[in-house]
Amino acid sequence: MDRNRNGEIQECKRCGKMFYFTGVGKCICPECKAEEEAEFEIVKNYIYEHISATIMQVSKETGVKISRIKSYLRDGRLIIPDGSLIFLNCEICGANIKFGRLCPACGDSLSSELKREMHIDEFQIGDKPKKSANCRMRFLERDNTLK
Repeated sequence: MDRNRNGEIQECKRCGKMFYFTGVGKCICPECKAEEEAEFEIVKNYIYEHISATIMQVSKETGVKISRIKSYLRDGRLIIPDGSLIFLNCEICGANIKFGRLCPACGDSLSSELKREMHIDEFQIGDKPKKSANCRMRFLERDNTLK
């Protein structure tokens, strides 16, 4: 094991195997992480190909547990496409949301309460980014020739 990193030996939360955890991300071993990433890709592709599928159908067809699918949605790794029968509810008000744990209104309200309780002024945080019509997620191209 590479002992030059800051971290410690931990037990994988999924398989119980001991591994060197760097303190970043979930406390799962590299093998379980690879398995989780493969499951995520299967679920993501299935949802976007079968927009009208329920979460139960997605689980049945992909073999991925419902709890794991919900965690991808709650973590914001998946966004429910328009027209899908899959939905999440805001943990505060119960409104339907496409990803995460809170609807925008409850998120803003919670953020304001935290700022007020922690005595944080707006000038300490900075301006809120503006949304533009051209705003969309972008990915960097990977150069597979470097190894």
